[in-house]
Amino acid sequence: MESPKRIAMVAYTFYDSDPRVRRHVAALVNAGYAVDLYCLIPRNGHKEDASEHVRIFHLQERTYDRTGKLAIILDYVKFAFRCAGKLLKNHLSGAKYALIHINNMPNFLLMSALPLRLMGVGNLLDIHDTMPEIYQERFNVGPKQWMIRCLFFEEWVCMKLAGFVITTEHTKWERLLENGLRKDKSAVTLNLPDPALFPETPLPEEPPGNGETFRLVYHGALARRLGIDVAIQAVAELGDRIPELRFDIIGDGEFRSELVELSEQLNVAHRVCFSGGFVPTVQLPDMLSGASLGIVPSRNSIATQLMLPTKLLEYIWLGIPVITVPTPTIQHYFQEPMVRFAPAEDPQALAEAINHLYEHPEERLATARAARQFFDHYSFESERERYLNAVDALTR
Repeated sequence: MESPKRIAMVAYTFYDSDPRVRRHVAALVNAGYAVDLYCLIPRNGHKEDASEHVRIFHLQERTYDRTGKLAIILDYVKFAFRCAGKLLKNHLSGAKYALIHINNMPNFLLMSALPLRLMGVGNLLDIHDTMPEIYQERFNVGPKQWMIRCLFFEEWVCMKLAGFVITTEHTKWERLLENGLRKDKSAVTLNLPDPALFPETPLPEEPPGNGETFRLVYHGALARRLGIDVAIQAVAELGDRIPELRFDIIGDGEFRSELVELSEQLNVAHRVCFSGGFVPTVQLPDMLSGASLGIVPSRNSIATQLMLPTKLLEYIWLGIPVITVPTPTIQHYFQEPMVRFAPAEDPQALAEAINHLYEHPEERLATARAARQFFDHYSFESERERYLNAVDALTR
């Protein structure tokens, strides 16, 4: 029996909590490929189990207390060199890769696949985030700063060297086209919830009542650009208007300690509940189930303007109505009443939106129903097929 073609998946990420990488690995295995995954050592030290068709190589650790530019870049460079050595060694030892799938950030992880490119192995660059915008927001610099120019050039070079490029939003794709990406060697594959992990939740026939707990949820990275502090301030603004209010924050990141301190300063620590850290993707559906509202309070910054938050789509798929901010990308896919918009960085407006939907459960149900229209236009199966078509073409 002929052995399956083997794909190398390179990602500077934690596999257990990165849904896009997990979805692509699962899609490849289901399509008959074998996968070698090169990623970070899990935070809890417990390494994921490999399977018959998936081998996992944990190359190094990453910590979240790094804020210095040099430390981050050196970590990226170290990971890229380790990947290059391990990829070459495994390929020459019999893995015989048919394709290298590189997940950014950073884009220059693509360089780790160049030795194999010289040996005829194709590559695919998956741009999750645009580095110039992320850098501008994180380090508060202008678009003409020399490092931003370097990052645009790095992006351009990597897109030229890639055999094919996929990215996560249509607005992001348009931005990449402006920097030299070719339409005929690129595609958009949205980050949609995997039904195998997130079962579609049937919506009730009647509006839900307000039970013992009115539960808000947020899950994912805890970074300043994502505005979780604004949501905590909104909880404080509500005071005792919703006596049974609880806000569950599920995730981790460099902003966590500031968020914990803020909830204590505002005397809402009894209402704001933090998870013990990142939660594996497979555990999220149970933790989110039954939530009253999903909160996606991102700041309207240059970094978030190009993002369609995966958490927003997961809430909708689970039947949870969403309050979010009107960024250009979110408005590209959603309009009211599919979601309820609240201005970015306005805790009082967010508090009023929460209170209004608390007092009008029929509007919560109407919002959840309207939001499901999104999946009439975009389906998990079609996005997976678009990805596999690109892989098949490159491996042929």
